[in-house]
Formats: sequence, C-alpha cells, structure tokens
Amino acid sequence: MSTESKAVNAFFHNAIRKDVDGLAYDLLLSQRQDRIFEMFYIQRHDINFIADTIGCCPRVVEKELRTIRKKIVAHLEL
Repeated sequence: MSTESKAVNAFFHNAIRKDVDGLAYDLLLSQRQDRIFEMFYIQRHDINFIADTIGCCPRVVEKELRTIRKKIVAHLEL
C-alpha cells in the first residue's frame, strides 16, 4: 500500500462526517467520481460491487479511485 493510500485511509479513519462532507464538496469530483467516492469511502463497498452497481469494469473504478485519491492528497497537502 502506498504512503498516499495510508494517509488517505488514516484521514477517513479519524474524520467526522462534517470533515468528510467538506472534503467531498471541495474536491470538485465528476458525477461518477462522486458516486464512487460515496460508495467506497462512506458506504465501504468493495471495488467489484461498485463496478457492478455503476455498470463498468473494476479497472475503471480503480482508475477513478486513484484520481480521487490524488485529489484528496492534494487537498489535504500530504
């Protein structure tokens, strides 16, 4: 696991809902990224479930999660 992933996971482990809502608002995510963000980080669904739900392959979800993670790291200045 990369240091970025560890830092993002640590943020979500310690964050309260207000922090997460503020982060989601500030990130300026696309509609698909916003849905993936909600399902992965808030609802804690796995990548395969998310892919089945939104109608794409798991690799697309993984790519979007990398993009989301980069935006989170940039926002948190890690």
